[in-house]
Amino acid sequence: MVLSLKPIRDFVSMVPAWVNLLFLPLFKLMKKTFIPLLNSSVLGLLFRYGIVGVVASIAHFSVAYICYKFLYINFFIAHFLGFFIGLLCAYLGHYFYSFKDQQQHSKRFPKFLFTSLVALTLHQGGAYVLVTQLHLNYSSQVLPLLVISVPLITFLLNRFWVFSEVDGVS
Repeated sequence: MVLSLKPIRDFVSMVPAWVNLLFLPLFKLMKKTFIPLLNSSVLGLLFRYGIVGVVASIAHFSVAYICYKFLYINFFIAHFLGFFIGLLCAYLGHYFYSFKDQQQHSKRFPKFLFTSLVALTLHQGGAYVLVTQLHLNYSSQVLPLLVISVPLITFLLNRFWVFSEVDGVS
């Protein structure tokens, strides 16, 4: 299977020229190093990872919405409860389905929680810096950039650190 960089180029064309100068070398490096590693087992893992992410997001939204709209719980607490349920769905889904892991939860869950907090920080911090400091448009530039980059980063952290099969890394 040959993967094309056209969708990435199309996305990058939406952002200012200085961002292109920053990211195009990164994409070329990815094409040389990471894309050849995408065999059918890795593509299957990415598919399972995406499915779990969608299910966890639906759980997060549903719990938060029900708590707020029907149980009249404060929006901040409702959102936290939704985040927590989504986090548990994501962890269990990735543990049993995406990575088919068998290590102790006491080893995996703290790393997963840390990775989730890194993702939250990247989303919130990235949005703040890109919108308020670099004056990028949230809807057309920041949101697509974060929706693509943060899950990719968390996938790599989950694959090579949280659910790593290497005993010395786990």
